[in-house]
Amino acid sequence: MNLATRAVSALSLCLVVAAASAAAPPACGSLPPDIRDAKRDMSVCITMANPLADCGRMGLDVQIFSNNEGRLPAAGRGQLYWEGKIRAATGAAGQRRLVYLVTDGTKKVINARYYSPDHYVTFCSTN
Repeated sequence: MNLATRAVSALSLCLVVAAASAAAPPACGSLPPDIRDAKRDMSVCITMANPLADCGRMGLDVQIFSNNEGRLPAAGRGQLYWEGKIRAATGAAGQRRLVYLVTDGTKKVINARYYSPDHYVTFCSTN
């Protein structure tokens, strides 16, 4: 293996390790009222037996969030990230998202809450 190939391999490994161990985002400041309302509602429905159906009945659009970009800390064993889309008055999803780290099981536990105002470019912690 030549020096250039080793350097590229080392850089790739560093990027993988950095992505896998992303630091927790900074705390959010004051959230807009509609985000605070959505956070409260999502905190209730995301811990129910069937978050997709239960949140849907509450008018919330949720799905599993994969954290592909690695901007949030890696989910642990038995944990999932759930994403909630914040809809504008027009009904459009827009760019704002709530993302929750939830331990799955008989009783779901919310471990962390995050807000992204710009469709996953940046996050802040809402805990």
